[in-house]
Amino acid sequence: MIYSHKLVEYPLTEEVLYKKSAKIDEITDEIVQLAHNLAQIMYDSGGIGIAAPQVGIYLNLIVIDCSEEKNNTVYLLNPEIEWQTPTTSHGKEGCLSYPGLVMPITRPKKIKVVAMSLEGEKIEFEASGIYARCICHEIDHLNGIPFTRRVSRQVRRHLMRKWERKRDDI
Repeated sequence: MIYSHKLVEYPLTEEVLYKKSAKIDEITDEIVQLAHNLAQIMYDSGGIGIAAPQVGIYLNLIVIDCSEEKNNTVYLLNPEIEWQTPTTSHGKEGCLSYPGLVMPITRPKKIKVVAMSLEGEKIEFEASGIYARCICHEIDHLNGIPFTRRVSRQVRRHLMRKWERKRDDI
């Protein structure tokens, strides 16, 4: 598939990923095409989730597929976390916009998501494990919060410097 959008990668992320996205009021052919383009970029890049801001489009649209088989594409428009458990899970996260960077991030163990489907239907579901982590990560993108802001400044500096040295060696 040929797509017209390109994944924004670090260091351009510093300018692009801090902007909040707008709600989608109407599902147009362009929105549907963007959603499919995002899915293709996600699969081509080996990711499990992507948000529209990662291609420089500031709309509330995320695509995820955390399945082993990579055959369960989920499109979420205007996703919101309705509730989350107070219990959390600490785990490693990466991001397509920071290729190869991994950071220890704390996320809720379970969430309830409310969103709209590509067909315009309201959908609600609970997610846990990797699904909850992925959805939280992508919703953060919609709110202008890259995953690098979910760790302390000290941890961020240390891991970013280490990662940048590795990138320079390649």
